[in-house]
Amino acid sequence: MADTLMKPIEVAVAAGEVGQGPAKPTNQTVQRKIVGPLSPHAIRKISIARPKLTANPDIDTELAEILRACRAYQSHNSRDAVYTYLSKVFAVVTRWQRLNCALKNSRAALRLQPNPPQMKAEPFAMVIFCTSDSKIVDGKTRSKWSRVLRYAARSSLRVSA
Repeated sequence: MADTLMKPIEVAVAAGEVGQGPAKPTNQTVQRKIVGPLSPHAIRKISIARPKLTANPDIDTELAEILRACRAYQSHNSRDAVYTYLSKVFAVVTRWQRLNCALKNSRAALRLQPNPPQMKAEPFAMVIFCTSDSKIVDGKTRSKWSRVLRYAARSSLRVSA
């Protein structure tokens, strides 16, 4: 009986296969976990980019109208030329406010810009940023204009109420 128990071990020792048994199933599952898509062993590169946003056609047409007013304002040397531009901005944003979508639409318009800055959630300032030339309208001017438009919107609500 001792000969039968020792014989398989002697054969394995003679063949040089001691310690090289089949891989355990737990080692394979651990290996699969380590070589996952997010592991350091993965070769492919994962890019984290902004989601592709398709613009709402209504937002595009309204912003295009404001852009035309901005270009007209920039082409005139008149002191009062800015009021046509600001009246277009005011009309669009107040309409969005009546529809309860001002913040959503202005954020969508801001996301469509290349490299949008972090801005305070203020629809007038966002629309002015999206439709004006950054070389002409700096942050201070944008802040003044958006404050004036906020005041006008608040005043028009008091009058109509």
